[in-house]
Amino acid sequence: MKRIVTTMAAAAVLAGCGSIEESDPKPQLTAVSAPGTDYVQTLIGTRKRLDFRLRNSDAGLPRVKPLENIAPSVSGAGLTLSHTCPTRLEEGDECFLSVYYQPAAAAVLAGELRVTSNAATVALSLTGTAVAALDPAAAALGFVGSTDGDFGTVARGGSRTVIYVVRNIGNADGLLTITAPTGSGWSATEDCPDTLAVGSSCNVSVTFAPTVTGLSVPTPLVISVPYNAAYGGLELPLTGTGG
Repeated sequence: MKRIVTTMAAAAVLAGCGSIEESDPKPQLTAVSAPGTDYVQTLIGTRKRLDFRLRNSDAGLPRVKPLENIAPSVSGAGLTLSHTCPTRLEEGDECFLSVYYQPAAAAVLAGELRVTSNAATVALSLTGTAVAALDPAAAALGFVGSTDGDFGTVARGGSRTVIYVVRNIGNADGLLTITAPTGSGWSATEDCPDTLAVGSSCNVSVTFAPTVTGLSVPTPLVISVPYNAAYGGLELPLTGTGG
C-alpha cells in the first residue's frame, strides 16, 4: 500500500508540473556603462555614448512568455539611438542599446530611453549638461574633415589607406589612448604624441588590405582622452569589401 501511495503522489507532482502557467514577459532595462544614465558635462560638438541592456528576465519564475513587438526609442535634444534588439525576445534573452549624446547648444539634458512591447513600457531618464567650455578644464577630441569609415571595395592583394585627423578641441592638454581596428586585413598607424596639446591635431592612418572577398567589419577605431574614456571615446565604425 505504501508503494502505491508513493507512486500516486509522484504522479500528482508530475501532473502539477505540467499545469504550470506562463507568466507575463518581464522586460528589464538596465545601464551597463560605468557612468549609468548621466552624461555629466558634455562639450558642444563632441559625442558621448551610454550602453544599456534589455532582457526578458525570468525573475525567478518557472516560465515567462516571449517579449514581443519590441520598439526602442529616445527623446531629448542631441540624442540618437542604435541597438541590436529584434522584435521578439524569448525568456532569458537580451539585446543591447547605445544612446549617443552630441549637443549643438548649451543646455541641461532631460532625455529618456524607452522600450515599448507587449509588456509594460520600461524607461530610463538620461541626464547631462551641454557646455561651451569644460570646467574643470579638460581635453576633448573631435575629428577634422571626413569621418567616412566606408572603404568601399578593395581588390584582394591591393589596399586602401584613409587618414583621419583628430584635434583637441577642449581647454586643456590630454593624454591620448588609441585603439586600432582589429579584423582580417585591417591595420593602423598614427603620428600622435602621448599628450595632445589644446588646439593641436594629429593623424591616424587606417589601411584595409583584404585577403578574401566579401564584407569586412572590424572593431571600430577608438581614440580617447580621460574626458570621454568611459563614454565610448571618439569612435569611428569601419567597413570594407574585399573584391
